[in-house]
Amino acid sequence: MLDEVRRFIRRERMLEDGQPVQVAVSGGIDSMVLLHVLRDLGHACSVAHVDHGLRGEQSDADAVFVEDHCRRLGLPFRALKADVRSHAQENDLSIQQAGRGIRYEWLGELWREEPMPIAMGHHANDAVESLFINLMRGTGVHGWSAIRPVNGIYVRPLLCVGREAIARFAEQHNVPFREDPSNADPKYLRNRIRHELIPLLETMRPGALKTMSRSVDLLRELEEAGQQMSIAALAGIGPSPDGTVRIPFHRVENSNVPDLVLHRLLRHLGFHPSTLDRIREAIAERSTGAVFTAGVWQVCVDREVLIIGRGATDPVARMIEREPTRDSAGAFHWEIQEGRLPIPLDDASEAVLDADRLSFPLELRTWREGDRIRPMGLGGSKLVSDILIDAKVPLSEKADVHVLVSDGTVVWVCGHRLAEGYQLTTGTCTSFRIVHTS
Repeated sequence: MLDEVRRFIRRERMLEDGQPVQVAVSGGIDSMVLLHVLRDLGHACSVAHVDHGLRGEQSDADAVFVEDHCRRLGLPFRALKADVRSHAQENDLSIQQAGRGIRYEWLGELWREEPMPIAMGHHANDAVESLFINLMRGTGVHGWSAIRPVNGIYVRPLLCVGREAIARFAEQHNVPFREDPSNADPKYLRNRIRHELIPLLETMRPGALKTMSRSVDLLRELEEAGQQMSIAALAGIGPSPDGTVRIPFHRVENSNVPDLVLHRLLRHLGFHPSTLDRIREAIAERSTGAVFTAGVWQVCVDREVLIIGRGATDPVARMIEREPTRDSAGAFHWEIQEGRLPIPLDDASEAVLDADRLSFPLELRTWREGDRIRPMGLGGSKLVSDILIDAKVPLSEKADVHVLVSDGTVVWVCGHRLAEGYQLTTGTCTSFRIVHTS
């Protein structure tokens, strides 16, 4: 394994021979093996450990274990004890987001004090798992690269090897480590992919993990190539005097990556991938007059150009991303929590849905003519306008009724009906709760 990692470090230009490196060590098998591999390859190592304070005495024991190990090896050791739960509550973050933010902020401070590369223990399995998570969440082109070997000050020398190789190295070289029980908790999506999906794929096709790991490497390069091609396709285009951006159709159609061009133009403005598909179709069909909206942004199809600008939209219209996990717009408030939240009883102002059945970003907007929903228990679809008629909503209030849309599908007529297929089940791992407080 040492030779494989040495070649990988040179190929990716991570480190110079013998270059000093700071190693982020949790005490788990991956980071402990990383530390030993880098030392065996001749790198002078110092160790950084973050105690997230999430597992009480076990967290304390991890810190003591890593510090004692460094003392035996004569390695510099620094540690940070953090209150991740308080940080998460104060900043409306999930535990994972808060922990990651604290960890990377502190490592960045260490780098500014002593600029040397910071090595992380991610390996090939992590990269494949991250790719699956990104594909399921719809993170777009940037999710293809999963985990990069070199990302600024961070390097990941073990990305070329898998979990089994790391375990063999630990056994053969008597590398001590501590187990984190949360790595087996099925409430985390990564753990389900690790312990359920990938083993299933291996039974279907032995060697699938190794094959997918090679594909991740290729996707990193394809991502970079695709981004460069989309940049070239839009070269020289800027805002017009009226603030709009006008994109000639031929800039999209004559590109070898038309979908990536639209993605680069519009995804960061909140346009859902399904909307990008419809815009592509509108260009092909020359559907002059077609209008597509995402929050305050609007795309109009003119004769030979797309016109991108701010439209006259309702003040509540909002694209809801999976992160941050808690936010609001107007009288609407929402949150994403792990586990199954209580289902509201006879409260039409609140909806609780299975977050993993939704396609983020969601769109929260006023309803439009032609909007349809498949109400729970109906067995078919129904116009939102008919839902409002049946509910005897006064004409003066109809225009203010909002809908929650997932991948172009209305999942909640706010205050009235929920769609079939998005409710909580016994298998729900993550809940999405939205409340209208007017």
